[in-house]
Amino acid sequence: MQIRHKKSLGQNFLKDKLILERIVDSSEINPTDDVYEIGPGDGALTEFLFQKVNSITAYEIDRSLVPILNKKFSERNLEIVNIDFLNANLEELSNANSVIVGNLPYNVSSQIILKILESKITFKHCIFMVQKEMANRFILNQEKASKLSLLAKLRADIEELFEIPPEAFNPMPKVTSSLIKITPHKNYSQDFDTFKSILTVAFANPRKKISYPLKALFKTIPKFSFSLDLRPEDLALDDYFEILEEHEKQI
Repeated sequence: MQIRHKKSLGQNFLKDKLILERIVDSSEINPTDDVYEIGPGDGALTEFLFQKVNSITAYEIDRSLVPILNKKFSERNLEIVNIDFLNANLEELSNANSVIVGNLPYNVSSQIILKILESKITFKHCIFMVQKEMANRFILNQEKASKLSLLAKLRADIEELFEIPPEAFNPMPKVTSSLIKITPHKNYSQDFDTFKSILTVAFANPRKKISYPLKALFKTIPKFSFSLDLRPEDLALDDYFEILEEHEKQI
């Protein structure tokens, strides 16, 4: 049965078997892990995942793909949840052995990652294919920070495992993709919601000096260890922790 790719759902299915094999080999999935796949599509990656585990729960928004997946994996233990992952109850995934995998649609990849990070659920790690540009926005580098990279770093470590060329997909996208691994921090004491609100204020005008948003956060700007002439992107994560600590004192 020929599958019609739906542009509205950002469907670009992996077809390169060598890439699929490399993804699964990089996933660090153990036989005892609980695997959850986001957007299995035509089941290409699902098939390789079954080399690692005996059961998979897959979230697929496209109703037309459900019978195709059921037929393809009729002799496998595949549970298909036919909903938008953004509407899923993530508490059902919360488990120290949970590994969340997916070739994420470009148009909602950041929303999916943020949903997982903000949920505070327990999971082992995530393995996602995303647009390379999006991967770079989530990975905190030493030169320039972003709201996304700082938020992500508060909750987890995110690393790029390798790049995936456009030719590995059908239909072929115009951009290069990246395979990323998200490993949650076991403990973090900072308030995620308050930290997010501070970053929202700080990056509302990213080209202005950090002193500008600090005036909106404090009646009187406290003394900080960093220069107030820096831009929000120039501050390190610890600098924002310093802002958070001072902000919590006045609440």
